[in-house]
Amino acid sequence: MISVTAAIQQIAACRTSWGKSTISISDASGCVLAEPLVHTSTENGQSPQAFTTGTQLSSRHLAAINQAGIPRVSVFTPPSVAFIGLVEGEGLPIPQTNKLTIEGALANYRIPLREAVFPAAGSPGLIKAVESSLDADLLILCGNILPKIFLDAGVEPVFNRVKAHPCQAFWFGYSPTKTRVMLMPSNPFAVQVASRLFLESYIRACWGMKAIRPWWLPYAEHRTPIVPQDEYVPAVTMHRNGLKIRATSFSGHTDLGSAAQADGFLCHSIENGSLEPSSLVPFYPWTDPS
Repeated sequence: MISVTAAIQQIAACRTSWGKSTISISDASGCVLAEPLVHTSTENGQSPQAFTTGTQLSSRHLAAINQAGIPRVSVFTPPSVAFIGLVEGEGLPIPQTNKLTIEGALANYRIPLREAVFPAAGSPGLIKAVESSLDADLLILCGNILPKIFLDAGVEPVFNRVKAHPCQAFWFGYSPTKTRVMLMPSNPFAVQVASRLFLESYIRACWGMKAIRPWWLPYAEHRTPIVPQDEYVPAVTMHRNGLKIRATSFSGHTDLGSAAQADGFLCHSIENGSLEPSSLVPFYPWTDPS
């Protein structure tokens, strides 16, 4: 079992290239620059402005590029992503819930989900789904299964399990065809945390974007550890003599209602014991500030 920091580092080390394409700036909003872009404003002749590789193009970037008379830009090509949601009980909407989370994380980078299948646990359809998905650039499976199914398909493990509740069951590897494989638990909040920490970290590493970094903010209240390991819980920002955060959930099993009302999630390190008012804790917003 490794730390979240070590897991992110090992995921980044497995980055790969998915290619580049040149597109019109009218289609480039949200895309990521694959080559640095240097331009001088044609209006006032100011010193050159540079947008580095890994810049995610906002409307403000595109306005400056258009003003410089640049009609097309080189951007990274989205990867092919397959999703498998394991059905573990009759009538439970968890696989579809997790699919929505993965789709949302990918949409932040304008990456479509190629396909989604929902086989039953232990069924021949699960094995078939895994084998047929190993032609994708990235395969994400959400469900409580043993990684043996991947090992039998020739997937090489990079690491197994992280020191983070509730996403400690996260598993990462790559196939002989170089498909990167992420196995997440079925817990919907765990998938939300793992998508932010691990899935987005991998995409950002592949595209040369800045790594995800937490904000270190003072905690507003008192909180006692719930589980004997680093705990990730939904949190909201608040202004109380400065910007602070507080948890919206205090149980070991976060409900999605708390996560939906949160601005992100914090890490309560087991090494810190109980959190006291003004204790500095790492906070991860759901999305990066624009």
